Amino acid sequence: MAASSRPSVWPDLSAKLVARMLSAHAGIGVVLGALLYIVSLSGVLVVFHAEFARWEQPHITEVSAASPELAARSAQTLLDHASAAGETPDRISVFLPTPDSPRLAGGYGDTYWFIDESAALGETIDHGFSEFLIDLHYYLHLPSTLGLIVVGLLGVMMLALVVSGFLAHPRVFKDVFRSHKPGNGQLSLADRHNRLSVWGAPFHIMIPLTGAALGLATLVALTLAQTQPGMTVNAMFDTVFGPGAEETAEAGPLPDIAQALRVVESDFTDAGLTPWIVQIENPGQDGQTLQILTAANQRLIFGEYLQFSPDGAFIGKTGLDDGAFGQQATASVYNLHFGNWGGVPVKLIYVALGLALCVVCVSGVQLWLYKRARKKGPQPRLERSWIALVWGPPALIGLVLALDRVLGLADAAMPAVFWIGLLIITGLSMFTPSTATLSRGLKLSGSALILIGAGAHFLAYGVSGYQSPAAWGVFAGLMISALALSVNALTASTPLRAPKPAPADPQVQA
Repeated sequence: MAASSRPSVWPDLSAKLVARMLSAHAGIGVVLGALLYIVSLSGVLVVFHAEFARWEQPHITEVSAASPELAARSAQTLLDHASAAGETPDRISVFLPTPDSPRLAGGYGDTYWFIDESAALGETIDHGFSEFLIDLHYYLHLPSTLGLIVVGLLGVMMLALVVSGFLAHPRVFKDVFRSHKPGNGQLSLADRHNRLSVWGAPFHIMIPLTGAALGLATLVALTLAQTQPGMTVNAMFDTVFGPGAEETAEAGPLPDIAQALRVVESDFTDAGLTPWIVQIENPGQDGQTLQILTAANQRLIFGEYLQFSPDGAFIGKTGLDDGAFGQQATASVYNLHFGNWGGVPVKLIYVALGLALCVVCVSGVQLWLYKRARKKGPQPRLERSWIALVWGPPALIGLVLALDRVLGLADAAMPAVFWIGLLIITGLSMFTPSTATLSRGLKLSGSALILIGAGAHFLAYGVSGYQSPAAWGVFAGLMISALALSVNALTASTPLRAPKPAPADPQVQA
């Protein structure tokens, strides 16, 4: 049958333009792979975000608990401070000591302070570096709503890659214990990719699934708010997390916080709920309310909201700890995603599995580049760009840390240093003499910058200033990370390079 003569709906394109489009398509694939890797890498660090925050200000006195009376006086101190400054805060929050953050703190608006045993305001809380890491993982430093949606979509993409990877390799479970010789290029890389994918499969499914749920909840809420009459974003979230306290007080003294905390201790401790955050809406004004967020230390849920009357009497709770299954499941997503449910041992397991996920992300793109090069020939610019996108982020995180600790880099400048630096490194990578030089240079640079940042911080506070055990743990972790980068740089083999396509058989050509 003769071929159809029907014209194509696509216009004729020049071969040069087609080649450029194919190159752009490949570049987009590398960029998406890099974003998945950056989200995974930052997630590993954010597992210890509370410890990083304690390390940033290691000299703050830590306590295991604060009395109800101290919490009440702290709230009054905050209100007095706001009044003296001529401010009328919409909310005052008092953060009680917890195992992850054993410090008393509080504040309003955008400013928070540590609070001492006499309820006096101390040093302003300054967690610029840990907040930089959190914003990188949560939002990729995009505006919050857009960032959550983008990261949520990346979670969906990662979940699809995990599922499709298993479906595309039906023998993966049989081959997971088979090993090829280390020097066998693509096969060795595939071994590593497949083993880590299978061994970490439950984690690799759970992390993007919960991440997608966290990120896309806002998108769902925004969609429903536009399509359902009378529905708002707040109304949707209120169905899960509650609308907050409803019983209000007239302008005057703050609600009886001490009495409310005594009620929590007497009536809810046996249920595993401990006071965490005291929130007073419209403090000192008409309509002021009192709500206490409790932590559920033995549960996956992040906590339970308890509402109190102005005189400190319990009036109700949201139901996160004993409500509908869907409500409890939603309240468990955050802790399940970040490992905030089993102490340091669980966090270390999350770090190990998270690093394995990073390797899976990197090796997956490497395998794709390898196969692409076998078909189309070596593409050194694309290969070097990928090396820059893999080893650039650790080096740039080290740069942000060093600039913050040595020069006091402004918090607002940290994202710019990271992303502009990544663009510069990626651009310059195309002109480096070899992939090995580029890889080794980025690893050693990251190691040196981490050492500079951690060393400057230690020298600034000294041994006596490291009062927090978490500070010593983070310092040790930074030293180990710097050492690992250096050892890898000096001992790793040359980065995987794809061979040139085999020449055509001359007999076939004849």
